[in-house]
Amino acid sequence: MGTLSRQRQGLSDELREYGYVFSAKKSVLLYSVAAFSMLLLGRFFALPFFYRLILVSSLVIILPFFIRNAAKNRFIQQRFSDTSIYIEQFLYSFKRSKKILSALIDVNSLFESGRMKNAVLRAIDHIKHTYNEADVEGHALSIIEKEHPGRVLRMVHRFALDAEKLGGNCDDQILLLLNYRRMMADRIYDLLLKKKRERRNVFISIASSLLLCSGIYFISKRLNVDISKSTLGNIVTTVVLIFDLFIFYRADSFLSAADEEEKEEDEEMEEVYKRMLSCKTNLPLDILKRHAAKKRVKRAIERDYPIWLLETSLLIQNENVQVAITKSYANAPPVLKIPLKKLIVELKMAPDKVEPYLSFLSEFSLPQVRSSMKMLYSLSIGAGGDASSQITDIIRRNQLLFETSERGASEDRLSRLYVLFLLPQLTGGLKLICDMLLLFFGCVRSLG
Repeated sequence: MGTLSRQRQGLSDELREYGYVFSAKKSVLLYSVAAFSMLLLGRFFALPFFYRLILVSSLVIILPFFIRNAAKNRFIQQRFSDTSIYIEQFLYSFKRSKKILSALIDVNSLFESGRMKNAVLRAIDHIKHTYNEADVEGHALSIIEKEHPGRVLRMVHRFALDAEKLGGNCDDQILLLLNYRRMMADRIYDLLLKKKRERRNVFISIASSLLLCSGIYFISKRLNVDISKSTLGNIVTTVVLIFDLFIFYRADSFLSAADEEEKEEDEEMEEVYKRMLSCKTNLPLDILKRHAAKKRVKRAIERDYPIWLLETSLLIQNENVQVAITKSYANAPPVLKIPLKKLIVELKMAPDKVEPYLSFLSEFSLPQVRSSMKMLYSLSIGAGGDASSQITDIIRRNQLLFETSERGASEDRLSRLYVLFLLPQLTGGLKLICDMLLLFFGCVRSLG
């Protein structure tokens, strides 16, 4: 009882977080419609009242989680939409004013009410009325990040903080970030549409399998064999219906999964990198661990390397390459901390050599990293051209490569729903076999 109570309390807290407003009238109506639907479904399969009661009880137990999924889905989509609008307007405003406060004031005018509006207002108030902090703007922007967590939002904020502090021309970088936001938004909206389509397909799969199973009841009536009185048949039917309900719940949960941006925790990736380095032996277990860790680290590098390169390009406008790389370490993505520390040490020992640049992340076979490090080496010895345009071009190519990789990963995640699409056919097939056996033995008894 204590565990169930805690689960209900946790569900209630989660619903409040998603902005769900409890209404007794709406809840009674919803539960009544759901219970009536399950009673009709039980009657359709000629289940006795006791088994129909089991079906209704199962739905009553799982219905709050369906409500949670619907509220969570609305919350995630609204938060993503607000964040996307915020990033776009913030970057355009910052491009014009080069001031974080001015950009926030412009953004605030876009939102009439809601969580984003409140967060932006608190951030503006913090900047205007705080005088005893060293990083007022950074703390103000963190207020927004707590309400709307997301990798791209943090990246934009960090870029704005660096650009305001360092100065210089950052128009090309802003255009890159705007393009990155657009590609990300297009990919996620496309993913949401595909998730809805796959959920609908799972529902159709469940409905078609149950409709096929019901045919055996009409055949049994034509043969004057009533299989609905079989205890085994009623148990199997009830189990299949509950299982199909759970299958649809899993498909519905997949739609509301918040895995669009934050698939890996930043802090965790540094530990994964250390784990990869620690697996040095050729024992089978170490080889498997190293391969799994390396795969995760490589994906994180593909995602975060352009972020580091973007910040480095700002630093290069005021510092030489070696100093810019050294200063970039403080705000570098965690997955790059270990290799950057190694690069900085090697550059101090051999500042004019190309080897430190070429060995940076060389174990991951990333052509885009190798080409950008060659470019940084050319700039460090004064042999490069326009640093800003070269870095912009490399980052743009990296963005396209990562976007292609992300779309592929999204398709892989969607493929999990295909298993849920097949399961109702399997459960329906088992029920059909059971009913056919019952019909067969019923016919044999009637003939005997």
